Amino acid sequence: MTQRRAIAVGVGIPLILLASLLAWGVAQTGGTQGRPGVNDSFGEVSLTVEPDADFELTTIGGDVVSLEQLRGKVVLVDFWSSWCAPCRAEGPILAEAYKEWRDRGVEFVGIAIWDEAGPVEDFIERNGIEYVNGLDNGRIAVDWGVRGIPEKFFVTADGEVVKKIAGPNTEATLSRILEELTDEALGIRTSAAR
Repeated sequence: MTQRRAIAVGVGIPLILLASLLAWGVAQTGGTQGRPGVNDSFGEVSLTVEPDADFELTTIGGDVVSLEQLRGKVVLVDFWSSWCAPCRAEGPILAEAYKEWRDRGVEFVGIAIWDEAGPVEDFIERNGIEYVNGLDNGRIAVDWGVRGIPEKFFVTADGEVVKKIAGPNTEATLSRILEELTDEALGIRTSAAR
């Protein structure tokens, strides 16, 4: 009898500790699972989303934005989070790039994933970000095949997703890609006007 009790205690206590650890982990994450990590590889990567993908995002201001509404503009879609160090480093670069490109037929849309409104709003204010941003609980990120953050998707003026960049960008990289896409858009508009 005492040997059975010793085995039960020897097995039972570790099982109780394991169950407690799992419960603690779920409580610490709020039940959120499957967050992407921070990207550790940078540069252009293969697209994992359909070329005609769309989304509806409720912005911080309470409006709803979709790619369909932005048709006719080149769009940069940025998946980020306020807790992501590379995203924090890239924030000022994106804010300045948007100011340069917004009057040239380009729109930016920020999608903060697995984040809270307060830190997102603080980040936006601190970096002087003027483009629309909204929160995503992961649905849009999963639909778009986001594997880590930050990730940027580039959408042509006719609504085709054509490029995905993992990791933070430099101003030069953003300018090169946006220049290419706006030149294409101008070619489309010029051809359509003929």
